[in-house]
Amino acid sequence: MSEPTGCCCAATTPSYCDHCDLLVGLDGLHVVDVDKTGHGVLVVTMESAPTVMGCPTCGVVAESHGRRTTTLVDIPCFARPTRLRWRKRTWRCLEPACPTRVFTEQDEQIARPRGLLTTRACRWVIEQVRREHASIHGLARQLGVAWKTVWGSIQPILATLADDEARFAGVTTLGVDEHLWHHVSPRKRGPKELTGMVDLTRDKDGRVRARLLDLVPGRSGTVYKTWLDQRGTAFKAGGRGRHPGPVPRLQERHRRQTRRRHRCPGCSPCGRPGRPGGR
Repeated sequence: MSEPTGCCCAATTPSYCDHCDLLVGLDGLHVVDVDKTGHGVLVVTMESAPTVMGCPTCGVVAESHGRRTTTLVDIPCFARPTRLRWRKRTWRCLEPACPTRVFTEQDEQIARPRGLLTTRACRWVIEQVRREHASIHGLARQLGVAWKTVWGSIQPILATLADDEARFAGVTTLGVDEHLWHHVSPRKRGPKELTGMVDLTRDKDGRVRARLLDLVPGRSGTVYKTWLDQRGTAFKAGGRGRHPGPVPRLQERHRRQTRRRHRCPGCSPCGRPGRPGGR
C-alpha cells in the first residue's frame, strides 16, 4: 500500500478512500482510520483535505498550525455506538496587526462549536423521539452516553424550533387535547396538566395527518384563549390570512369523552369516580 492511511480501493486520491467516505457520508471529511474499542465502540477518524485558508478577521492567507482532534458522538453504525474523531485543521494568521492569532476549522454541518453530538446525531435523536416515540434514556443507551449529554445537545435545537412561528402557517382545522403528563409532584417533574394544540387540516386528498403544534401548561378555556391570542388575529381568522373564513371547528371530543368515561351511576355532577353522592 503506497499510503499507510489510504485504502487500496481509492479511485481518485491516493490518501483517501472514496468508498469509505461514501459509507460515512460527511461531505468535506475523509476517513483516515477505523478502529474499535474494548467496549465495542466504533471509532472513525476523519479529516479535511489540505487547502488554502484565509484569516476570518483580516482575510490574509494563513499558514498551517497543525491539527487538533475533537471526539464527537455520532449515530449508531452497524448496531454499535460510534465516535467520530475529527482532526480539525488549525491555522495561524501572519498579519501582525490582526487580533486573530490562531483559529480552528469549524463546520456546523458536521457539529456545532463545542458540541458533543454531531449535527446528524442531533437530527437522528429528534426524529426518533418525534416519529418513533423513543425516550431520551433509550436513545442515550444506544449512543453510549449519559441522558444529560443527549438532552443538553438537542434542547437548544428544540427551543429554536419552538420559537419558529412558521409551523402555524396553513392551519385551518385546530384540535385541542388535554393531557395528564405525569402523576408525581410538579416540583420534581414540572406541570402535570397540559393542553395540546394539534393541526387537523386535511391535505389535498382529504386525509388528516395530525401534527402537534404546541403544548402549554394548564387545562382550561383560559389557557386555550391565551394561546390563540398569542398567535394573532390572522391565525384566528384562518391560517394567517390565507383562508377567508375562521377556523372551521374546534375538536373537543376528547374532553367530553373523558368526562363521560369517568362518570358512573350514582356519582355527583363533579364526575369523580367511585364517590356516590359526591362523598
